[in-house]
Order: sequence, then C-alpha cells, then structure tokens
Amino acid sequence: MDAKGFNRKYKVGSHFIHRQHREFPCDRAVRTVGVANEFKCGVIVEINLKPYFVRINTLTPAIAF
Repeated sequence: MDAKGFNRKYKVGSHFIHRQHREFPCDRAVRTVGVANEFKCGVIVEINLKPYFVRINTLTPAIAF
C-alpha cells in the first residue's frame, strides 16, 4: 500500500498493533499521530511511542471492542 492509500483508509489517531521484528513477540498498541509519507526506504508514519517513525508494514489495525 502506498502513503496515499494508507492515509485514505486510516485517519490520524487510528489504533494499531506494532511489531518491530517478526521473530520476537513484542507487540505494542500504538496510535498514529501524523499522516504517512513515502520515502525511498518505504512508507513511514509517525506513532505515539518510540521509535516514533515506523514503516506501515510493521502495523496491524487494532480491532476496537
């Protein structure tokens, strides 16, 4: 997905599960605080926890209860 599609599908403030490494089960609940932008390394979005800027392919939409 490109940045335009991500921004269209998910508003700023959307909740996600962030997984930095597929091998390590260290999932965290995060929230976006900015729009996604395209860079040479991929599509990056700002989140509310460190490392603050992550690739969108490390995010999974969180299901609201």
